[in-house]
Amino acid sequence: MEFTVFTSIFIIGLSYGATACMFSCMPFLSPLLISNSNSTKEALGIILPFSLGRIFSYTFLAAIAFLSSAWVKQILDDNTLFSVILGVSTISMGLYLLYKSYKPASSCSQPTSLLKKPKLNKLGFFTIGATMSINPCAPILALLAVAVNSSTIYHAIGVGIFFGLGAVIFSIIFYGFIVSKVIRGLISEFSSYKLWIERVAALLLIVVGVLVLNGILVL
Repeated sequence: MEFTVFTSIFIIGLSYGATACMFSCMPFLSPLLISNSNSTKEALGIILPFSLGRIFSYTFLAAIAFLSSAWVKQILDDNTLFSVILGVSTISMGLYLLYKSYKPASSCSQPTSLLKKPKLNKLGFFTIGATMSINPCAPILALLAVAVNSSTIYHAIGVGIFFGLGAVIFSIIFYGFIVSKVIRGLISEFSSYKLWIERVAALLLIVVGVLVLNGILVL
């Protein structure tokens, strides 16, 4: 019985991740990948924490749905708090990338330091992924409906994890191995404009954060 439930919710998450969710991630992941697209490893260094944040939110919602379905419904009906957190974290990440693009090299004797990528805050990627996953869409409501009817809290947590795993698989493949490769090719072709491309990407991230913060961009 549990295997059937977990399989079903995994397939629901898979269908969600392969359609609407994949493209709702684009305004956040694409600018980050432009600034960190030298290798697949760097791209996965962004996407994996981002995806873990999404899985965390789905699991958290499933567990809370089991404990208090009314409270979860209230959160989904009014997710202003999560929009604020998502907006602020996205703007902060954009500002950080913009600042790093203008930061001078630490030493004139080391010109290659200009090309060295800063270590970005993986907690920031995790936060963006976690907060953008709080939205009252049909797959999320299906997740909550299954979690509410779980026999134990552990079963509800399992439901959230399986849904999350299904939801992030296509995004990891799409952004980690396809989009990042395309971006690397484009930046290689326009290498002389690389710094300006990264700055435009950072500004785009800031704009997305402002739109989310003001409720103009709803995910």
